[in-house]
Amino acid sequence: MHNLFKPLLFVLAARPSIALAFGRTLYPRNPKQVTKGTKLYSATTGPSVENSRGGSGAQPVRETSASPVDFDWKAVVDSVFATQDKRPIVLFDGVCNLCNGGVNFALDHDEQGKFRFVSLQSKVGQSLLLASGKAYNDISSIVLVELDSISASGKVKTKAYYKSDAVLRIAKEMDMPAAKVLGTLAPAVPPVIRNVVYDFVAQNRYRFGHADQCRLWDDNFDNRFIPDPEE
Repeated sequence: MHNLFKPLLFVLAARPSIALAFGRTLYPRNPKQVTKGTKLYSATTGPSVENSRGGSGAQPVRETSASPVDFDWKAVVDSVFATQDKRPIVLFDGVCNLCNGGVNFALDHDEQGKFRFVSLQSKVGQSLLLASGKAYNDISSIVLVELDSISASGKVKTKAYYKSDAVLRIAKEMDMPAAKVLGTLAPAVPPVIRNVVYDFVAQNRYRFGHADQCRLWDDNFDNRFIPDPEE
């Protein structure tokens, strides 16, 4: 029964409404600590190794006259798409247990690795938010950022999807048939209805606890998370 609910949980916003009933069972408030040597993804600093036990469719870019952050966010955006890796990037709330559960679900059901992940609180996440026309500290929604174009000079233009639109586009690419079906059929529901559900769950997501790291189960996920640039 647990596995039957997981795709529906992910599709309803990576903070799904059904989790309000089952969330503490699926993603408990105090999850078990990971064992020694387990790789972790920090919400603010990217991949690391823990050695101790324990309306919302694609939006255009908006230019801003003054940078709201103390680093070159445009250069960061260019850098994450400058290599051969052009995969879409999922921005998630890195300190939300329920959201981390959605990321773990996506990792488990995306064998080809179609998506990369980064926390909204990281420098890369903040840069992609700014490139998508959002405030750098807006953590109200999951965001799916895709490459739109790259100029001859290497400048990147992105397009972004928010809330239920982002979740459904991600779900459609999952390996699990149930997630594919939901990702294919659910867009027929008007966004205004889908996003009411999404917003309700998003506003209550911290009921399921906070975490500052997203678990990585093995080395196969190393290239799925984007680290912050070195200073």
